[in-house]
Amino acid sequence: MQLSRWCTARVPDDERALRQIAYTTTGDEVTILDRRPPAFPELGTAWTAIPVALLRRDDPEPGLWSLHRPGEDSPDDWERDLAGPAEDPLALLARLEEAVRAGSPPRDTGTTPR
Repeated sequence: MQLSRWCTARVPDDERALRQIAYTTTGDEVTILDRRPPAFPELGTAWTAIPVALLRRDDPEPGLWSLHRPGEDSPDDWERDLAGPAEDPLALLARLEEAVRAGSPPRDTGTTPR
């Protein structure tokens, strides 16, 4: 529930028809997504979803979460945030707030591949 509230709070009420921040979970990973409505709804009603962050549990060790950002070279690659892991995944998401509010995927020159 806290993650749902975090996602909702990133986008002002008057912009939610044009943009949403959402998440999906797979195993021990949580992917944060920037969702947009279709540019041409007559061609399809599915919203696009661009990954902006990945949280991994028990990485690098049990009980910790790590933050990863999209890689520069490929959308399938993730780069670990150098600021380090945390016990609370929401503390890691605080590092993304400005970029997510601005509507662009976060970029950090201080990252390293996993």
